Amino acid sequence: MNLKSLLSGLALAGVVLVAGIPAMAQDYPTSTIQLIVPYAPGGSGDITARLIVEHLSPALGQPVVVENRPGANGSIGSDFVAKAAPDGYTLEVVVQSHVLGKALMPSLTYDPVGDFEPISLMSRTQLGVVVPASLPVNTLEELVAYIKAHPGELAFASAGHGSNAHVFTEWFLDTADLDMIHVPYAGSAAAHPDLISGVATMAFDTLASVQGLVADGRLKLLAVAGAERHPEFLDVPTIAESGYPDYDASSWTMLLAPAGTPEAIVDRLNKEVVAILSRDDVKERLASLGATVVASSPAEAKATVETEVQRYTDLIERLGLAQ
Repeated sequence: MNLKSLLSGLALAGVVLVAGIPAMAQDYPTSTIQLIVPYAPGGSGDITARLIVEHLSPALGQPVVVENRPGANGSIGSDFVAKAAPDGYTLEVVVQSHVLGKALMPSLTYDPVGDFEPISLMSRTQLGVVVPASLPVNTLEELVAYIKAHPGELAFASAGHGSNAHVFTEWFLDTADLDMIHVPYAGSAAAHPDLISGVATMAFDTLASVQGLVADGRLKLLAVAGAERHPEFLDVPTIAESGYPDYDASSWTMLLAPAGTPEAIVDRLNKEVVAILSRDDVKERLASLGATVVASSPAEAKATVETEVQRYTDLIERLGLAQ
């Protein structure tokens, strides 16, 4: 075969390959989809993923199976997804801590921006400041005074080093000039027994994770971390209202695919997810978990990731949290 024939053959093969992508996307999906949740069961990402899957499987006509791959603040599961085939059969639900990864761990084996194709934002989740019911405080101001009276003696719990809960708490401690010991757990649910018993004095946790414990009187919710009061907890002030006007921290959940996933598949998934998020029963369920629906286009989701990577990289560097 001469060079001209070889080049012609390669060009033809490329045309066939490219032409096949729309057909593959048009037929999608034809088999089971794996939805990775890189966190332990029971957190906001896991809860949201399972709620969406209830409706996504019938909408796509194929099973969507949730698989938890927790560890290293989500990086184990995210590394798996980043290296997966970009064919729409491996997806991931992440929370806001996804954007913290590279700043916290410069040796991270994947790029939180470049190695993923954002499909849609799904919800925005408030975190609350919770303490044991036995702690002799009832407001954030009283908690701050209590911690200041015991500098370096009290512990705060988090869902792990580099989790939203960890970074948001360190940010608050820096803002309020407080000194506490960090005790990381393997997910927020794992911290609850020690928090209830008083081994840990405080935690920032998603309202979805703690609302039952607050309702039955085992924990007290003193403040929410976002800019506005949550509609399900209107009697609970924000941290900003409690004397720290520049503090505003909330989490979100987002659906991702590996970078290079065909645009037609991304658009199909976005269409189905946005439709699911428009359902009243889904909105009500998320609201009952302390979350609000925030559907988006793929471009809007990508812009969110890019903006927050920069914002939290600067914060993590200032707080000295990088490993």
